Amino acid sequence: MNVSHALYHRHGGPGGPGCPVSTIPITLKTNEGSDLPAELLDAGTTVSELELLRTVAERLEIRWGHDDSGWWAAVPIRK
Repeated sequence: MNVSHALYHRHGGPGGPGCPVSTIPITLKTNEGSDLPAELLDAGTTVSELELLRTVAERLEIRWGHDDSGWWAAVPIRK
């Protein structure tokens, strides 16, 4: 079996809400010095770090959870 093509499934979910954010277009510098378009997500001062992290994970299509085997995260590979 080719593990890189195997379907892997786990159950569970992180639960809890994300938060509304404002977005500000910005430019980051890569390690090579070139410009990289990005967004700054501003959650304000009334939400927790965890709520912001849940929102970031959702925007990046990261799925995570907790099940009988512990915590896990499925992170899409972007090219």
